[in-house]
Amino acid sequence: MKVSEIMKTFFLTVSQEMPLREANELMHRFNSDYIIVSESKKLHGILTASDLFRQLLPAYKDVMRDESYNFKPELIGKRIADISKKKVKDIMVTDIIKVHQEMFVVEAGSLMISKNVKQLPVIDGNNDLVGVISFRDITWGLLMKQNISDKS
Repeated sequence: MKVSEIMKTFFLTVSQEMPLREANELMHRFNSDYIIVSESKKLHGILTASDLFRQLLPAYKDVMRDESYNFKPELIGKRIADISKKKVKDIMVTDIIKVHQEMFVVEAGSLMISKNVKQLPVIDGNNDLVGVISFRDITWGLLMKQNISDKS
């Protein structure tokens, strides 16, 4: 099974200049864990809910070192205010792992596991963005194929 057979061709894309607050609203509205950053089918980056989450909250070691985060909500409020001023380009991942639409699904899934990512942008022969494949797409595709085989 090829990536092109199960990838999503409808996905959220935004400009690098979009404020993070707006990007977060889009992800929430469309129940998406990621947004692709692209312009004119050219891939610039990816922004995930995990990226936003890590920006909003201090690391565990920082909370353990400075417990005032637990007792002074204004500290988190200040972090949120600072992040709200940032744009997508300020925190998006630009070292993007991508796959070709003709790659086998098993290979794409194995790449996700080894790189600890949940979705991969899909490109065509011109390096144009044509889709996104996620671990959910792969799980669904492989199990549905097995289900069809079982009924034959």
